[in-house]
Amino acid sequence: MANSSFLRSYDLALKLLIYDRFGSNLGIDTQHSIEEENINEGVFQFPKDTAMRIAAEKRGENFLEFINFYREGTSFSWDRNRSVVSRRGMWVSTSSTTQETAHVKAVPVDLRYNVWFWSKDLDKIYECMEDYIFWQQDNPKVSLKYNDLYEITPDIHLGDIVDESTVPEEFEKGIVFCFKMPIKIDAWIFRGLSFKTISKIVVTFYDKDQVENYEEIIVDDSDQNTELEAALRFFRRNLYDIYEIDLTNNLVKIFGNFPGDFSAGEKFRIQNSTGNDGIYTVVSSGYASDVTSVKVTETLQSSVADGSIYKVE
Repeated sequence: MANSSFLRSYDLALKLLIYDRFGSNLGIDTQHSIEEENINEGVFQFPKDTAMRIAAEKRGENFLEFINFYREGTSFSWDRNRSVVSRRGMWVSTSSTTQETAHVKAVPVDLRYNVWFWSKDLDKIYECMEDYIFWQQDNPKVSLKYNDLYEITPDIHLGDIVDESTVPEEFEKGIVFCFKMPIKIDAWIFRGLSFKTISKIVVTFYDKDQVENYEEIIVDDSDQNTELEAALRFFRRNLYDIYEIDLTNNLVKIFGNFPGDFSAGEKFRIQNSTGNDGIYTVVSSGYASDVTSVKVTETLQSSVADGSIYKVE
């Protein structure tokens, strides 16, 4: 069983959040026909000093439209430690079909990230800056779901924007505009469950700007709001932690009941694994003994059970 940390889950969730919020401003969402490739090649978790080299290696050439982020600090939050969950914990169900419960304690941590936006077009950077500033007014959150049942929605805090462009090198290397925008997440690390793996992350976003596609979001006849429905655009990204790799039967297994998420013919990506990174096509899926097994067309290369399944809805 892969032992994925809660901290890594926050990193991946933030990566998706950054892409959905700012990717279109820099044109990252149109550089490849497959959206997973756009995310992987357009947003990556590395420090600023290595960002341009990583961008070139991921794309095979020098593109100057990308975003990189890196967690600069992780610290215990004394202020939020006064909460009931942090001090005393709480009892939660560990299964949707049984009465089993577990005592869970949560440790509050502050995750401090720096996010850098790169482009030779200053106007594109300014668009990101404007969205970043307006975003703070919207009370931004990261939405994670533990076992697809328990929602965790930590707050996000934004900070001062810093210009780190290469203006002094204009006559030697040329100007590349680079602005740093910090993000802090009021995160929680949970303890007490018999298994620590977050088997699925659901990240949902609503965007009222530049609407292209619409999704039915109001289902209660007593609370119809057609203006709100027309104003919001719906996004969802799913991440699943890999539980086991079966090379004999070419199966990828994840903890939890998710066969409905993997229909025959659909594609998904495996990322951050030892030897199975790539795009796979679903042959079939099934559920038994709290584990979902997904049979794929492409040949799995490594039996090491690590990495995550990334799927776009």
